[in-house]
Amino acid sequence: MIKCPYCGHGNEDGTLFCEQCKSDLGALAENVPVADPLETFAAETGISKQADPTGENPVAPPAPEATPEPAAAASSSPSLPPGSQPKLVVIRGTRINSEYPLYEGENYIGRTDEKPVDIDLEDQEPPDRIWSSRQHACIVLQNGSMTIEDLNSSNGTFVNRTRVYPNQKRDLQIGDIIQIGTVQLKVRA
Repeated sequence: MIKCPYCGHGNEDGTLFCEQCKSDLGALAENVPVADPLETFAAETGISKQADPTGENPVAPPAPEATPEPAAAASSSPSLPPGSQPKLVVIRGTRINSEYPLYEGENYIGRTDEKPVDIDLEDQEPPDRIWSSRQHACIVLQNGSMTIEDLNSSNGTFVNRTRVYPNQKRDLQIGDIIQIGTVQLKVRA
């Protein structure tokens, strides 16, 4: 049994992706050492893994004095540099480095069927292991800002390993990693 280092779910031996959170377990299946998720979390967030003697309850360091942000710099600011054309680049799939441009308005992601999609992932997954839904998610590009929403997919949509639930729009930034089924796409400008 392979235990997922991110969510703790027990997966069958030889499993490449966690059945719960869809994390890549390929290194575990091949007995390649994997970084401790708590150490990675501590390095990324500044939260000390050793703040609690048991190491089970990491505690954030005291926050520095915050300077108030101007009201105009709220979350409504565009996430894209002016004049840039955003795109999704495949970083995990059967066709690595494939690019899918994002256009103003709605961009549907999934597999082409009766309802068309703008970003067709059918050739990104092996035919015997399809995890993406026909209409899986939708990215809306509007005035330089991007949001993603899951469309009641069977296996969920994830942004930076965090699940995006149906009817919940999540902002996207350059550098975010979207996971749809077993395919991972990086947002680039």
